[in-house]
Amino acid sequence: MHNRLLVARLAATMTVVCVLLHAGSAYGSPAAIMADTPNDSSLGKALWVATPEVTLPPAGVPTDYNRHLGRHPQPPSGVHVPAPKDRPVIVEEEGHADFTHQDNMPKKGSIRSAVAPGYQYTAPVLKGVVSALDPNKQSPLNSNAGLAFSSTASPYKPNGKLFDTSAIKTPLPTNKWWLNLVIEQGIDPIHPYPYVVKCLANASTVGFPKFQASATAMTSNMVSDWQIGDSTGALTQRLVTAYDALGVQVEWSGSNSNTKMAARFYKGLPFITYEMTNMAPVLSTIHAILKVEQLGLTVSSYGANSAGNATRLAKEIAEHPSLTQVTLNDGSQWLLVTKPTIQWKQTGNSQLTPATSTASFTGILQMAHLGDNPSSNVNVLQAYAGTYPTEGSVTYAKILNKQGVGRSADIVYFYKTNTDGGGDTSMIYSTRSVPTSMQLLTFMLPHHVDLLTNSSILSPGLSGYRSAKGPLTAVAGNIITYSQPLDGTQSFEGQHAMSASEKESIQRQLYVDIATNTNVTAPDPYFFGKGIAKIARLYQIAQELGDTTSAATLRDKLLGYMKPWLVTRTNSDPLVYDTTWGGVVSTAGLADPSADFGQGRYNDHHFHYGYHLYAGAVLAKYDINAFAPLREPLSQLLRDYANPSYADSQFPFMRHFDPYDGHSWAAGLFTFADGRNQESTGEAINAYYSAYLYALALGLQDTADFYEIVLNMEATSGRRYWHPTQAQAKAQFIAPFTHNAVGILWASKADYATFFGANPEFIYGIQMIPFTPATRLLLAADWVKEAWCPDGTSCSGGMKPAAESANKNGWAQFLYTALSVVDRNTALANVGTCTPDDGNTLTNALHWIATSGQQLVG
Repeated sequence: MHNRLLVARLAATMTVVCVLLHAGSAYGSPAAIMADTPNDSSLGKALWVATPEVTLPPAGVPTDYNRHLGRHPQPPSGVHVPAPKDRPVIVEEEGHADFTHQDNMPKKGSIRSAVAPGYQYTAPVLKGVVSALDPNKQSPLNSNAGLAFSSTASPYKPNGKLFDTSAIKTPLPTNKWWLNLVIEQGIDPIHPYPYVVKCLANASTVGFPKFQASATAMTSNMVSDWQIGDSTGALTQRLVTAYDALGVQVEWSGSNSNTKMAARFYKGLPFITYEMTNMAPVLSTIHAILKVEQLGLTVSSYGANSAGNATRLAKEIAEHPSLTQVTLNDGSQWLLVTKPTIQWKQTGNSQLTPATSTASFTGILQMAHLGDNPSSNVNVLQAYAGTYPTEGSVTYAKILNKQGVGRSADIVYFYKTNTDGGGDTSMIYSTRSVPTSMQLLTFMLPHHVDLLTNSSILSPGLSGYRSAKGPLTAVAGNIITYSQPLDGTQSFEGQHAMSASEKESIQRQLYVDIATNTNVTAPDPYFFGKGIAKIARLYQIAQELGDTTSAATLRDKLLGYMKPWLVTRTNSDPLVYDTTWGGVVSTAGLADPSADFGQGRYNDHHFHYGYHLYAGAVLAKYDINAFAPLREPLSQLLRDYANPSYADSQFPFMRHFDPYDGHSWAAGLFTFADGRNQESTGEAINAYYSAYLYALALGLQDTADFYEIVLNMEATSGRRYWHPTQAQAKAQFIAPFTHNAVGILWASKADYATFFGANPEFIYGIQMIPFTPATRLLLAADWVKEAWCPDGTSCSGGMKPAAESANKNGWAQFLYTALSVVDRNTALANVGTCTPDDGNTLTNALHWIATSGQQLVG
């Protein structure tokens, strides 16, 4: 419905590293699964990794428990594929803090894991983990029955000059954060926080955005502070050659096949790193260079904490990369890191080249802005210089209590790095056992910091780094875990039961709405989806009321509307399968990129199809036989926007969801200088709520576990960034942009507006719709109370004046329904006087207030 891009799928050979999971006393890591992996260099540029061998930390282990996690070799170049015999052997030391005996393992069943691409768990080996979702296998949503929709090719073709077509195949991701690299001319920026980067054919640029704000937007500039290239002009082509769960790999080359440059871009890294081969590096800046200072390291400055380790530290310092601090005339300071050493000399006002002739430099260059406190930040950064990730992955593990109920999930980011011996060691290092120069330094977003379970936040840390989501917090370690709360009350029903009087009033309104508000005539997938989901809500409510007659009527209406779209495909704007990108799109959207809200270019698929899936989930729950003809096409719509399998040859993995940001990106195959964006968090939450219900209705518990985690992650980010409290808004945004609601959040800016208008009721309401039991995840009571009347008196800028100015329309009804979380009586006095939105009914509003609003006492 609003505004929402291409690229890359690795060949089927790609897998992603597994990481350690834990839950109280339950720990486990994956068994190796690559026993048959060939030693075949033709696998090429896929970021190839196998899963680790098993090692199990004991209960109560320190947070840096990852020292003995076995891992498979992964060289920085990403091209060497080791044979199975190369798999490392786990070293366990009796008496070491990380050592555990088999009999200390937790009982089976304490963890259910729903995991990201490349992960596989073997239940007999991992007694603390119940094997849940293996994305390397076909999802149970995929029946292999063939496509339910006719096939056609998109007229909008991928630009094969921008990515390695031999390694990256259809189905192609269409909404990744880095998609600007691979659509149109590929020259628009990407936003690996805290930087802005462009990848040109002959060079890369790096900028450090400066944020500024007005009352209606917080924006950042797009200045490219530095350009990194080859002084001989040897680089003439750049390609995206691989991607993983968290980042993307870009390689530059030219007519001289020996000259190359490569970079892996991940969000949340203090250093931007370039690997150079036979290059004559040149760094150019748009500013004037005021000072170039070579930094030295001593045992004391490097952090020796006792005389006993001084000798060891002295040796490590000798092997440390060289460091150069550069001051520019815009007031900024940068740290340049090279290994092997480059002594930089200034050429003219704005260029750096090696002081000695270095026409064949092979090594790494890192660049880091020194933030707002250079003298302090440089001391932190130099200690971690030289380490960078070669691959990133994510694991989702649902933690069960003694009653077998999940109340939290561990979200684990795992980074392989070049200091793992370039892939030649079997150790992942802990913060206590190795120097900081072999540890990875990363930044976490505010919602990560709220939920971090390990004590790896640096003190002193780094200051002066931010994204559009707020200040960034420095964390050390290859493995970062945070505990994602799971609401635990999400189901088809609301949070609490209806009283007898509530049932009576809702039943009366249900009869009215069945007679007057169940016609669906919209020709496009978005508004049609809203219409059938509206009927499905009434069907669900009728079932809860025990009104079997109304339920049967509503079921038949649903089937009558849905079958022409999904079975006979005789509707006026039929859905088709796009063979070019790999997805289901509308016919009108395929022909016209502006039609159906950009649906043919993969805008908003989770918004649109989430409504369809909700209707299908309710049908499947209450009449599986009537649902049967719809199962295959609906399952394919779900696989289109939330496919849980990397083995699927028809749809990409989790098209919209970004595990680092914790939410989805709605923007599809369109370039934006500000990066990806999302407007309607409410509809994103509905998408994963519907996916969760659909999996539950079909008895797919493992798949449901995964969707439940994603649903709660989306809601957590929605509350933090689109619905911040006043205190959060002041901390994460810049005055005067301190609203308690954001209309559109981009990678590099925030808008107090929507794509269809700047009315406050639009901004508040679009973050709430549709009202289902899952909407309660967004509407925290403290936020609703603040947002309704921010100043406590005149309520200027709040939901109250927004609702009053909406003149009793559907937006006003949404805001009054939300008010019921803290003021049930005022909500009930107003919702009945409003005209419902085309995707809502008064029955649904009354039911939501009764079952999800403020609970009456007594």
